[in-house]
Amino acid sequence: MQELWTLLNFINPDSFDDQDVFMKQYGDIKSKEKVDELHETIRPYILRRLKEDVEKSVPPKEETLIEVELTVLQKQYYRALYEKNVKFLHRDKSPVDGPSLNNLAMQLRKCCNHPFLLTGVENEVRLQKPNTTDVDSLVNSAGKFVLLDKLLPRLKADGHRILLFSQFKIMLDIIEDYLHLRDFKCERIDGSITGMKRQAAIDRFQSKATNGREQPFIMLLSTRAGGVGINLTAADTVIIFDSDWNPQNDLQAQARW
Repeated sequence: MQELWTLLNFINPDSFDDQDVFMKQYGDIKSKEKVDELHETIRPYILRRLKEDVEKSVPPKEETLIEVELTVLQKQYYRALYEKNVKFLHRDKSPVDGPSLNNLAMQLRKCCNHPFLLTGVENEVRLQKPNTTDVDSLVNSAGKFVLLDKLLPRLKADGHRILLFSQFKIMLDIIEDYLHLRDFKCERIDGSITGMKRQAAIDRFQSKATNGREQPFIMLLSTRAGGVGINLTAADTVIIFDSDWNPQNDLQAQARW
């Protein structure tokens, strides 16, 4: 608030001549009414440029929320985690080799994304179904992957380009394995990819298809790492694989295209 007053004082020193008065009014805002009052106060000094106002050719944004049912495997582990059923979670293995019960909310969230994010589950599934292919094992274990496996081929056939966001780097690892197994060409940006590699991935995604070279169909991004300082205008569709607890982070991520 002190920095905001400094800017306002620079712009209009006659109206904002006393920092103490400003801080007394807005220094400790705890109500929506006070926020609205502040917005009205600073509105004459702010120029807000919306994408649809600047670029008329951009089609209106459409948002579709899809509720996905958990698979039987996910339901089993979700209930076991929620009830802290150690007997089920650590059967035939030591506690170190099974799912953790630390930070239960995070473990449940991982289970809803893909049960292979839980320690030991992937090995257990492969032992129970040794004849299942890797891609079928990935797809059939998670409800979101069942949907993704139906959605992506259709989007590619229709000529769409995709940005896919996830909160978890390990979730991006699983999605990347799936894309390679399904022969979808992809690029990836997360917190560990910086500098020239990051820019090279952006350039490849943004480049146009040439003879003998296929455009990347999908860009994988971690929501925090891909939310700032990147413009991926080649994409026309955004998939939020798992929502952030702060919805503003998802909105910022969607603004990359």
